[in-house]
Amino acid sequence: MKLVITSLFSLSLVFSSASLKIGEKLKYSAHFSGVPAADASLEVIGKEKLNGASAYHVRFTARSKGLINYLYPINDRIDLWLNEDSLLTVKELLQIREGNYKKSQKMIFNHNENFVVLNSDTITIPDNAHSPYALFYFFRNKNFKLVKLNTLHTTSGKKTTALKVEIEKDVKVNVPAGDFTCTKVTPVMLNEKKFRNRSQMSILFSDDENRYPVKIWLTMKYGSLVLELESITN
Repeated sequence: MKLVITSLFSLSLVFSSASLKIGEKLKYSAHFSGVPAADASLEVIGKEKLNGASAYHVRFTARSKGLINYLYPINDRIDLWLNEDSLLTVKELLQIREGNYKKSQKMIFNHNENFVVLNSDTITIPDNAHSPYALFYFFRNKNFKLVKLNTLHTTSGKKTTALKVEIEKDVKVNVPAGDFTCTKVTPVMLNEKKFRNRSQMSILFSDDENRYPVKIWLTMKYGSLVLELESITN
């Protein structure tokens, strides 16, 4: 396997032949440090017109199960609207319920004037900043080629993060949905800290034309969360 680390170079993210398919639903099983924890899904709901432009409506859900549901109940739903051409985030609706933590927010992106409206606050953002939750679809629809320096930004509204990306090719993996050869993508903060400070996220995308997110790792302070693709519905 060839590991390409973009510490000296960054990535040019070029459109591939993959595209979002309306009606597609990817179901995942999630384990926390080896213990069954939750069921999750990524779904392309449809297309809508927002501010005169066509946008994909996609949804991520996660709901805890078994022992985890009693110890640390999870009930998350994230709705995103992504510009059909650029896949930049146009709108984000966030409903997070994890243990005693609750968060709800609405964020509207204006990429022409580089700001977001977070609930009722207007906040300046860099060019082409993404919602971090949209990276699954953004990376999925790109090819990775080394070129001169080019950074990627994500924003939660109040905080913007500059990222580089580590790529590992020809990774073989077995998940409930089958056997896949994948490319591993790991976003890392440019100041060398792990993604989201104390966490590191990696995603395995299948090397076929669909580029399914086959396996997702999130390493946290108290353990690791792993999501594995269970089924694909088109």
